[in-house]
Amino acid sequence: MSSSRLIRRLLQGRGHSSALPSRIDVQPPAPWHAPDSVWRSVWNWLHHDKPSSPKSLRTLDLARDDFCSALEDLPFDDAMDLRQRSAHARSLRELWHLRADLYSVVARHRSQSEADRRLQAINRHFPRRASGNSPTSQDLRHG
Repeated sequence: MSSSRLIRRLLQGRGHSSALPSRIDVQPPAPWHAPDSVWRSVWNWLHHDKPSSPKSLRTLDLARDDFCSALEDLPFDDAMDLRQRSAHARSLRELWHLRADLYSVVARHRSQSEADRRLQAINRHFPRRASGNSPTSQDLRHG
């Protein structure tokens, strides 16, 4: 096969040997929606609309609990500080940003493989998609 033909095949996407994605990306949850207008806020206030659904609060509580559990056996100052920050996180997005700190603390005090294992348990709370693919409808609903 000539090199130009091989390059053409690769560019057309027929050169892939596997249909499975090689990597799964964990995405941050969607940020809070845009703020309501003043009139909309007054309308909601007058009609006593609840700002958060019980389901979203329960999801955040579960994620916080798992995050704190991942640090439970580490009696070090940096782990206790991170546990405190994760226990008081106000959103899944805030917890998502603490993942790197979790990995760093666990890898430092245990091992990288243990940090990978614990981070994988935490990642179940966040949207996932295969790299290079567009977000799925489940990813969009998760935020």
